[in-house]
Amino acid sequence: MSNPRVVVLVDFDGTAAAQNVAETLLERYGGETFPASDTWTAHREAFRKGDMTLREYQERAFNGVNVTLQTMSEGLKGICWPREGFEEFISFCKTNAIQLTIVTNGLEFYVRSVLEQANLDPLPVCAVACEGDPGRLQYSYPFDTPECWEWGNCKCRVLEESRAERDIKTVMIGDGYSDYCAARLADAAFARATMRNHCDANGVAYIPFEDFHDVLAAFRAGIPGVWEPEAAAEQRQP
Repeated sequence: MSNPRVVVLVDFDGTAAAQNVAETLLERYGGETFPASDTWTAHREAFRKGDMTLREYQERAFNGVNVTLQTMSEGLKGICWPREGFEEFISFCKTNAIQLTIVTNGLEFYVRSVLEQANLDPLPVCAVACEGDPGRLQYSYPFDTPECWEWGNCKCRVLEESRAERDIKTVMIGDGYSDYCAARLADAAFARATMRNHCDANGVAYIPFEDFHDVLAAFRAGIPGVWEPEAAAEQRQP
């Protein structure tokens, strides 16, 4: 039995990255120089209460930052980094012809900055594009859908497009609600943090993980119907 082609989709903030990079940047550069109702923390609270979409929160919060994208990118050095084991998992995927793609509702500039500073760039990245001067940033959403407008990019869309060809298996790795949505459609899912709660509450199967050493161990042990270790495959050959 040979392994099917596998596409692994990995969330970024709190998953591939050990930190929530967006909030780390906002805490460092967002400041509290605006009226209380227009600070990034006020927008975050509105989002958490359901009064503002993630898309609106992110756009308003980063448009309240008075430094350039380049300054924010450089400011990530030493304060944000990949989760433990991520580099080893990338190497495993390359060795085994597994396609690994970062899929996130976060901003592409900081995703690529963290990866580059860790010498992990380039990787395929599906993220929110962002450009412009402080206070006048322009955002674009190359993977949005009418059904998932409020989140920005739709991870379910990326997943479905990833397996448009036959015999492709998909794996979703994440930590939040937007990852749970894609996990329902994936052939296998890895979950940590609040994503586990969503999966448990809705009967969605997942493999728990804390870092990518756990993910790598699971792949090496074998994921039924998705990934079979080479040694196990050789044992089944007549």
